[in-house]
Amino acid sequence: MSSMLPPLASGTSKAARLDLPEIGLGRWTPYVVPQLDIDKVYKALDSHKSFELQEGYVIHDLPKFAGFTDYGNLTEDVELSLCREEARRLVQIANSVDSVKMQGRDDLFGLPTQEGYLKLHQLGRKFIQTLRICLHDAAVIQAESGNDEADYERCNDVRSKLLRDFDPMTGQERYSAETDDENRRKYYHALVNYTTAILVRVILQAVRGEYWITSIVAIVARLAAKVKILGNDLPQAVMQTLQKANDTRIRITQQEDRYEQYSLKKPEQYLEEKRKLQASLGSRAGQAGKYFIQMGVLYNAVIGMLYESIAGFAISNMLASGTDDFESSVAIYESFITNEQIIICQQRDGSIGAASEAGITRASTAGFEVCRKIWEGLDRDSRSENKLVWTSIQWKWSQVNEETDALLPNNRQDTVKLCSMKSVIAATVPYSMISGTFAASLDSLVELVRFASAEDGSPLFLVKQPKIICTAILRTSKYETRRPGQVREDGACPVSESFLIRKRAFANSLSRTTEELHTPRLIETIMKNNMKGRITLRDREQSKEVLKDGMKMLNQWVIGDDVITVPYKRYAWGSIALATLLVSGGLAVGFSVGDRIPGVDPSNISAYCWVVTAFILLMAKAIRVESWPWSSFLRGNVPCRSISEVVAVTGINPQVLLAILLRLDNRMHLRTRGPFNTLFRHKSPDAQGGLSIDVPIKTATAIEGGFIPIKVLSDWGTGLVFINTHSWASYNSIADSGTYRGHAICPDIDHPYYWAADERTPCFRLSNIKENSKVFISRVLGVFEQDYYFY
Repeated sequence: MSSMLPPLASGTSKAARLDLPEIGLGRWTPYVVPQLDIDKVYKALDSHKSFELQEGYVIHDLPKFAGFTDYGNLTEDVELSLCREEARRLVQIANSVDSVKMQGRDDLFGLPTQEGYLKLHQLGRKFIQTLRICLHDAAVIQAESGNDEADYERCNDVRSKLLRDFDPMTGQERYSAETDDENRRKYYHALVNYTTAILVRVILQAVRGEYWITSIVAIVARLAAKVKILGNDLPQAVMQTLQKANDTRIRITQQEDRYEQYSLKKPEQYLEEKRKLQASLGSRAGQAGKYFIQMGVLYNAVIGMLYESIAGFAISNMLASGTDDFESSVAIYESFITNEQIIICQQRDGSIGAASEAGITRASTAGFEVCRKIWEGLDRDSRSENKLVWTSIQWKWSQVNEETDALLPNNRQDTVKLCSMKSVIAATVPYSMISGTFAASLDSLVELVRFASAEDGSPLFLVKQPKIICTAILRTSKYETRRPGQVREDGACPVSESFLIRKRAFANSLSRTTEELHTPRLIETIMKNNMKGRITLRDREQSKEVLKDGMKMLNQWVIGDDVITVPYKRYAWGSIALATLLVSGGLAVGFSVGDRIPGVDPSNISAYCWVVTAFILLMAKAIRVESWPWSSFLRGNVPCRSISEVVAVTGINPQVLLAILLRLDNRMHLRTRGPFNTLFRHKSPDAQGGLSIDVPIKTATAIEGGFIPIKVLSDWGTGLVFINTHSWASYNSIADSGTYRGHAICPDIDHPYYWAADERTPCFRLSNIKENSKVFISRVLGVFEQDYYFY
């Protein structure tokens, strides 16, 4: 596989350099059909029996992660046989080029009605609860061996969630309305099989590396076999995992008591420092520390990804209007300022999140590649148009040329109405693996594995992903029936209706070809709008042109801590040339006239020219900026200390400039001051220092700059909070009954102000949140994209 990597070379062309791995981002490999070795996967299933720390150095008889002999009264051989069966299934799917199909008869799953979604909700909860048992078991092993505070906290957190649903006194689930039968078990097993198969496909689309991929597939196989066994008697499984924790606590207490016997301190002194002593004991893993760390990382990550894959099936808000009344959407669009991809998504529970971190968007792109192949192969019912109950999946996909940012002609788009729960699951499981939460989990796994691979030399390769912009919308028929007449909150809309999806995440490439999008006529129209100040950052092509031009101008400037220095040689030296011409002309007139005109002193003409020249130079220095030192003026550089000064000197649109500075805020050391600098992070401690943000920020400008306003209902009433998508932003979201720990809020949108320079557009006042403080969000109302100013 290493032979596929591009060679490192110097003096290569720009195009060749683009293929080289970025520093710190590992090595890249093109996507090829996997060829997993089933024997190596079988060996990884028994890694607890013999684990190789280093070449030739093997340790034996380690604790077994994801073991389940106790849960089903199984022998070790039966357990291993079940795990191998799952491994064989996953390897066959991984090595195949065919699309993954959902197992089971259509009538087994029913129709996408409220009853069908309620069954899916019940199985989704069951899957989640079995995953929590798996996570609890792994955390118990980690706590006993690693003695790390985080493992104890993880155990307590999972235990509290299990006890929330199960009563240890009765050994039954609390207030459960669920029933179980043979068909439900088949339904559940089919869901487990399909989810784990898609998960393996997405991981292989994102990363490669024989050792790590083999280990991950083995872990997925073990977990698949375990959750099926746990699902046979879930209440009993919960009681058993809690008892395991109790037994482990007793062993840990006995060990601590034995350690007390070796202490040189008195018992009362020891009790006072028991917590410190426990921390000082450190890990109890001995020489097997690598095994516990590696297994802990992989198991926690895989369980987390499986949880995110099916979390949308289980209704988290039981006060929702119905199990079959929802919409969810995901989009990837690009920033023309930093060339980053940005993901924004709205989950089924109404939460909205976004990120611009390269690893997260790369993981989502890998998931979309798997989704597209599955969606294009979905069975289409010719009678779906006549069906009253359905769920639709709508997607649009377009590839972007990484050098020119032009849309390539191989666009894909389609809408499929799904008229059975089987097809709904077939479309929804891969859909959930392009969400921001899943992509963040996959990226976390990749980062942790890359860190570990650097330690032990096991290579991990990142699969090259195409640069794309895309959208995917999942919507039920019940939601669609009320959508046209639905009265939205003023100014708020779902992500699917926002301009980010309608105009930025797929542009207009379906109605225009790439050549048409770059015709001189279109570019001329955009430039005319720029000169007239009619810039809109909501349209992809216009945003692309004006932001690219703005970045070209920015690259010629020198941006310091408090000032932006712009080269202005033509203006400065032109003014000096005009002044020199006037002075020279005055002197020439004085010398040429001499005494030929009676009563006229020629020196007065020269003095007058000097006065006019001085006035012109002073006006030339003062008309653009407030302060322009002579040294900078003579060198042709103008120091700008406010947005309006930069606009006056360069002619750049102020909203374009603000969008660029906002997105690059965490990449620069530029400090800002008021009156409209609330969204900027680097503020000058000096009231007279820093670049003055003297132009308010529009809604579209804030979005382009990395702050997506979300309208919410909070403890102060109706207001706005912001999701961050600035450079390198990790996934951050806002959900109902959650907390917001962002940068700025707008607590009052019912009483807007008006800016003197534009009295037609309302202006909202923003407030910064104090560090380490949070705001409670009662309900998320949608993306706010009305044309307002923020200050």
